[in-house]
Amino acid sequence: MNLDNVKCFISLAECLNFTKAAEKEHMTQTSMSRKISGLEEELGVRLFYRDNHQVILTDAGSEFYVQAQKLLDVYESTVRLVQNVEQGYARSLKIGVGIYEDELLDTFLGQYVMAHPDVRITCLQYSYRELLKRFEQGLLDIIVTSDQFLSGYPVENVDMELIYDKPWKIILNREHPLAERTAVTSEDLKNEIMITMYEGSVSQIADHFRTAFKFRDIIHVNSYNTKLMMVNANLGFGLVPAFVRLVRYEKIKMKEFAPPYISRCFYALCHKENQNGHVREFFEDYVKYAQEERD
Repeated sequence: MNLDNVKCFISLAECLNFTKAAEKEHMTQTSMSRKISGLEEELGVRLFYRDNHQVILTDAGSEFYVQAQKLLDVYESTVRLVQNVEQGYARSLKIGVGIYEDELLDTFLGQYVMAHPDVRITCLQYSYRELLKRFEQGLLDIIVTSDQFLSGYPVENVDMELIYDKPWKIILNREHPLAERTAVTSEDLKNEIMITMYEGSVSQIADHFRTAFKFRDIIHVNSYNTKLMMVNANLGFGLVPAFVRLVRYEKIKMKEFAPPYISRCFYALCHKENQNGHVREFFEDYVKYAQEERD
């Protein structure tokens, strides 16, 4: 399969306009049309409905768009691997982390790199849903993730090891009245505003946390840093794993929650079929390190 044709297909699928897609790929509209027709002929399916007014993906085209992106990712990863070997990097690992997990990994990673200077390591951070998606597609060798989307995940094909399962903490601005408490209780929080990345309506989020605590209202944010920024500005309280560091935010205090509450646990995952000895070595050494730290 001609990868140039695949790249043209992806551009057209995203633009749904031959003129714009052709400009993006630096070619004429006629050349773009010829490449798309050639790809459809090769696949034996129609990828687009097109007339003088619009271009629309067919069902087959929508599916091929997903698979084509994976195909290009694998191709680009293969090219990088071959180039790395040529440049002397015979060993390469691609590791993925979620929102918080870089802080679970960074100390071990530094130690590992010092002991294995010939290993080329790439670390990528994604939302948990995207992290699992890329891991399932084989684009990541190892991931460290919360259990948010592991329910129902086909774990029979992966090695999955518990990394962290300790109670979470409440974070507050140091000027908040509750910041002087030894521990914060559910009763303390019932009239407070919660800063959260948890997606959903107020009622859905309240249902999720109701066994642990109540709150008056929520402010939804889309990143960990914006959650810390909002708490630092004294706009509400947050909930974080105890292992996170708050060095940048001098106004935030981390408090115990009573009774202890575990919002999420964290796991390391590696594909069972991945027989790369260096991937297995990293995974096993990291699991051992994390378990020793947990104990």
